Amino acid sequence: MSFQKNTNPGEKFLFKIRPRFISTMTAQVLRIIILLLLLYFFSAIIGFATVIQGTSTDLINIPFVQWTTYVLILIIALIFLLIIWNMLSWRSTCYILTNQRVMIKSGVLSKKNIYMHYDKMQDIIVSQGIIQRISNSGNIEIFGGRDRTSLILKDIPDPDDVEDMINQKIESHESETGKIQGSRREHP
Repeated sequence: MSFQKNTNPGEKFLFKIRPRFISTMTAQVLRIIILLLLLYFFSAIIGFATVIQGTSTDLINIPFVQWTTYVLILIIALIFLLIIWNMLSWRSTCYILTNQRVMIKSGVLSKKNIYMHYDKMQDIIVSQGIIQRISNSGNIEIFGGRDRTSLILKDIPDPDDVEDMINQKIESHESETGKIQGSRREHP
């Protein structure tokens, strides 16, 4: 994913990273298990549908086996597509720290760029779940001053290091802004 296009004059890239793969895969594991179970028990489910259809043909003439097969194939296809979609979403998500701002670039079919300049940032919250703690990843939520806007970096590796890096940039921007404003006051 190219990230050199949308730069401001004098902007330098400091850090580029993707969400931690293992942390984003926790939801995928359940989908994969369900997919494997459906594939493993496919013939048993169809056999059960055959038994039900055989006992109910006297009452209702519905192609139960055929419909069960269609529904199982549809469910398997949807789970498989969801797994592929989530993999593509992970692959197309990128977090970038520059000397001027924090950016999130994402999107499989349509691209989305979100950013916040360091001078707009006020609060940072770092959170980690159990799986994230095991994989040394976490979520960083950055709050801006105006309208309480926020930027969320999900499943970012080494969240404490990234938080420190962001805090250093915020402090350096505050000190630079203070120097500029102070020099303006001294020379009216």
